[in-house]
Parts: sequence; structure tokens; C-alpha cells
Amino acid sequence: MVELTIDELAQRAGTKTSTIRMYQTRGLLPGPVLQGRVGFYDESHLSRLRMISRLQDRGYSLAAIKDLVDGWDHGANLADVLGLIRLGEPAEITAEDLAAIFPAGAELDPALAKRAMALGLLEIDGSTGAMRSASARFLKVGKELASHGVPAEVALDQYEALAADTRRIADRFVDLFEQHVLPDGVPSPDELAAQAEVIARFQRLAAEAVQELLTLALTDAARTAIARRVGTVSR
Repeated sequence: MVELTIDELAQRAGTKTSTIRMYQTRGLLPGPVLQGRVGFYDESHLSRLRMISRLQDRGYSLAAIKDLVDGWDHGANLADVLGLIRLGEPAEITAEDLAAIFPAGAELDPALAKRAMALGLLEIDGSTGAMRSASARFLKVGKELASHGVPAEVALDQYEALAADTRRIADRFVDLFEQHVLPDGVPSPDELAAQAEVIARFQRLAAEAVQELLTLALTDAARTAIARRVGTVSR
């Protein structure tokens, strides 16, 4: 890993050490790693400085850049910055919810709970111990599957596989969007606002296309499964 003093960083970024310190004070740039009394920076600091410079050249104020940087540093806020659609609100899990998902009288399996948290489905409040589901929709699906006899570990298997499948689909749509819709270069503030609207529309189109194709595929697969079972029974 490249280690740079503040003077070396300023020289490579084409800026002043006072500017770097000002960016750190304003929260635009992370601080250095201290080794004794000397602070060292790396390529990530250089990339951030170059990004700030490009955004300023496009007319962004430091306050606007700070908003963007905060979004990029805390991925959960990026959707808000870009105006993306976020589906699913967290929902608190009650004792009744647990009873519906897990066998009557059974306690929450620590291994299952750990896996659900790793998948982002379950959150535990460190101060109160209360449990929350990442999405009320996911909670509803889990309860419905359990009511039909699907074990919790099997439901988690399906969720993990589905998450991987949908991520691959999302990556393809994003590649398509970047190659054919988004212009090259850093957008100006006005362009970013316009692009945010386009991104939101594109997100809806992608979701509608996937939903339509999934519905058709499920219908076809269900017909095939029923025909197979009917054929087996009739023999």
C-alpha cells in the first residue's frame, strides 16, 4: 500500500496542505493513519481529493460535495442522495411473529439467527435487545412459508439463492444503464438532478420487466410440475 505524507499527497493531488486539512475538518476527507507522530495517507485519499476537484470544476459547492461524500461513505444513504427507489421498511419482530415462523414453543435457534443477521434479514437492537426484520414484506413471506411447513433453514437457503440471482440481474441492468443511458464524465448539479429522475424511472422499468418474466416463468414451471404429478398419479 502506498504511504504518503501530507506534503506528498498535496503534491500528487495538485493542491495545498492547508486545503487537505480544511477538507478533513469539514469531513470531506478521512484522516491519516498515524505512525508515531507522522500521519500517512494512501491512494484512497488521493482518489477522494481528485473526485472533490472534479466536482468543484462541475460547479458543486463544498456543502453539496459533503452531502454526496456522506452518501458514498454510508451506503445506506446513497439511495437518498440519488433519488433511488427503496422498497421495504424495517419491521419490529414480535413474539407472535417468532411463534409463526418457528415451531410452537421453540426458541430462536442461535445459528439461524446469526445466519439471518449475516444475510441482512434480522437486526437486533444492542441497547434494547428488540429484534427487527429488514423488511415487513420479508417478514410476511417468512410467516407464509412457515405456515405451509417450510423449515426456516430452507427458507433462508432460498432467500440467499434469490439474493444472488437478483444481484446478477441488477448488475446486468446497471451495466446496460451505464453503457447506453448515462453520459460520460462527472455531472453538474443540474445534470445530477435530471439523471436521478432517469435512474428512478429506469429502476421501475427493470423491476417491472423482472416481475413480468418471473410471473411467466413461475406459471410455466407450476404447470410443468402439476402435469408431472398428474402423469405420475395416473400411471
